[in-house]
Amino acid sequence: MRGHGRRGLLALALTMAALTTGVTACTASGETAPGPGRTDGGATVPATPVPPLLTMAEAGKALKEVLAADGVLGSATPRLLADRNNLLKQSRDGHLALLQASFQKAKNTGASPPRHTWGEPRLLVPRLERGPVWFAAVADRRDASGKTHPVMLTLSKQGEDVWQISSLSLLEEPLPEITRDAEGYATALGDDDSTVQISPRLMAPLHATTAEEGSAGFATGLIAEGPHTTAHATEIADKRAEAKANDCRGYESIFAAAGYPVRALRTADGGALIMYSLIRTTTETAEIHPCGLPIGMPEEARGLAPRDDSGEERRAQEELRIVETQQYVSTVPPKSSGKAARVIGYTGGVTKVFVT
Repeated sequence: MRGHGRRGLLALALTMAALTTGVTACTASGETAPGPGRTDGGATVPATPVPPLLTMAEAGKALKEVLAADGVLGSATPRLLADRNNLLKQSRDGHLALLQASFQKAKNTGASPPRHTWGEPRLLVPRLERGPVWFAAVADRRDASGKTHPVMLTLSKQGEDVWQISSLSLLEEPLPEITRDAEGYATALGDDDSTVQISPRLMAPLHATTAEEGSAGFATGLIAEGPHTTAHATEIADKRAEAKANDCRGYESIFAAAGYPVRALRTADGGALIMYSLIRTTTETAEIHPCGLPIGMPEEARGLAPRDDSGEERRAQEELRIVETQQYVSTVPPKSSGKAARVIGYTGGVTKVFVT
């Protein structure tokens, strides 16, 4: 299994983090914060707060425009294709992968595309000094059935590009209090922040290890058990044993940190709120060929498999590979707190299907 190689890399990374001496104050861009200014006479004066690169007014306007596009798709309109294209243009990273998959599945199965309306958002805008520019927000989202759920989003842009949703997760637990300055701006954490139990950069790979290896893995004690962590390891072990009992099947499922941006904000208890993504790849193989019946297609993957000349979904005779994009929100306690990180938000789904 690849877990042993990754375990070694994570052990090295955690060891280096532990050897870091002192606590470095960080700005939103991850650089050392400037110290107090000095006068010619040698007296110190408080440093003047740097104006934010993104104001809360600008963030509020940007979010309103992005969510309005979702609202248009959720209403009766003859411009459905144009509205879908507009939504795709305002999406990026893991959110774009999930949105593209949902539209493709709706087209291939004849189902309706996802439709949502939004409540009043609560902004979480970090005081940034340099790009990339981003912010987060929490809002209630209502689906076509009328069910409402709190959602956490992160939005970002590069240069003069339009604002785009980078991640979106349904919150499963209340959001912790976020540290804010006197003007209401949140504090962003650098990727390698050493004041929290797990630095933002390591959260995704440690989560991936826990999902694959469970409570016996390298990350045991660092991330709390639950349906998005150790439960996956139990599920994988059960399905692998079931597949082995059938001479015609092999089963493997691996998790990896996605190459999408990781965002983090300081919480009032000195910990962190981290938004990140994982990629899960599940492979089922026919180990003996020919092996009788084709490998079954899971319901959640229907509508995304490649199609033959007649337009029918191809059936996997030898191998079925399913790729999921998963987006998470987790809380991480302060360093040396003795507590475990917790997953408090999740959205995910199948984004690619390969058949052989």
